Parts: sequence; structure tokens; C-alpha cells
Amino acid sequence: MSQQVKITTDGMKLSSSSFIHYTSKIEAVESILERGFNVYYCLEEVYCSGDIKHIGIPMVSFCDIPLVHVAANNYGHYAFGMSRSWGIRQHLLPVSYYPNNKGCLSTLVVKRASAAYIDNKGDFEILGYSKPMYKLQNQSKRKNNNYKEREWRKVYAPNSSYKWKSESEYREYRGDEDTDKKKVGKPLKFNVKDIDFILVPNIDVSSIVSCIKKLKHVGGNSGKQLSEGDKDLLLAKILSYDNLIKNL
Repeated sequence: MSQQVKITTDGMKLSSSSFIHYTSKIEAVESILERGFNVYYCLEEVYCSGDIKHIGIPMVSFCDIPLVHVAANNYGHYAFGMSRSWGIRQHLLPVSYYPNNKGCLSTLVVKRASAAYIDNKGDFEILGYSKPMYKLQNQSKRKNNNYKEREWRKVYAPNSSYKWKSESEYREYRGDEDTDKKKVGKPLKFNVKDIDFILVPNIDVSSIVSCIKKLKHVGGNSGKQLSEGDKDLLLAKILSYDNLIKNL
């Protein structure tokens, strides 16, 4: 299937040709290479008329922000660029950003879905793919503009084995915020050909090279042994964050 990427009048891409998953640690990169993308609960803000303002939703997050903007993101200096065809097979969907305007049609739809979630009836799966354009609570520690995130998600439905959590249930799941999140369920798998690039800082290039040379399988596909050719292909996909920033 041919793929088209929108181009602005000055030649700059509006969207990356890859789905990009950022992380902040070399250990996470090594884990993803071996096991695939882990599923975690994320606490999401939603418009609603009741007391529940947040929902714990199981997901894996990506974005399609072009690498030319990599220096401006707050997600980390490590990333996997995954092919569009892989993302489509994994049923990644773009997040719909609705205005912070209670009278807007799209916001009203979210409010109705929130009410359905609170009452535990009706269709509220749309909440997994909806996000306010700006943070609903100003005291949020994260940046205020959600729309800039250009997020795509793999969200697990409320009727799947990944039950959605109330805020109190999420807090219990999360525990101490100084510790890593607990992964849930099975990770998203991939093969060598599904990876477009692996982004790491210069200081960790040797570590990721060493990790790849020791790999027996990739992306959670434990039944498929990596060949030396596969490893060479993975090594060729390493991209230096520092060199990228310097040359943009």
C-alpha cells in the first residue's frame, strides 16, 4: 500500500513517515528491543459532570511529530521510529483533540461518553482516543498544550482483559511515582523490518550496539532466532540524537 506524507509549501513535512515512541532511558530501549512495547495504564483527564475527572486507560503511545522538531519535545532523547504499515497492523489510531469549550459538539460527545463511563453503561471507548486541546487543570506538572503532542495510540477496549481504572484504582496501581510503572498484559511485538530507526544519544551508542550484538530475538518474537544479517540491519538503523540535533 502506497503511503503519502503531507508536505508544506516550503518542503517541510507536516507528519513523520514513522510512528515514534519516545522514552527516557537506555534500559527501556534495550527492553523494547528484546521484548516489544509494554502496555501501561495512563491517567487521562476527561470532561465530565460528576466527580471523576481522570481515568486510568491501558495503552501504548506514539506520535508522528517530524524529527526536525525533536529538540523541542519533552519525551526523552531515546526513541523508536516504527513503520506506518506496522502501526496500521497494530491498530494505532490518532488522538482526537477537542476544544476546551463545553458547548462544542466534539466536547459534548466526550461529556456524554464520560457520563456513560461513570454509570458503567453505554459506549465510552471514545474516551481512549480523545483529549482536550489544553490541560483541564492548570496545576498539572506537564506542559499545558496537548495538541502539540500529535499522539497516536494503541488503546485496549474497556471490555478487554485490561479493565479501565478509576483515579483511585490508578493511584493504587501506580504506587510510588519515583519507581517505574508496572507493565500489564502482553507487549506489542515487532520484527526487524518494522523498525525505521533507533534514536539514542552519542553516549549510549556503544551500549546499544553491544545490546544488539547479544540479542537472540527481537521485539518479543522469541520463536524467531535473529540472524547475523538481522543484527547488521538493526545496527544500521541506529541514529545519533546529538548528531541529529547538530545537523537540523
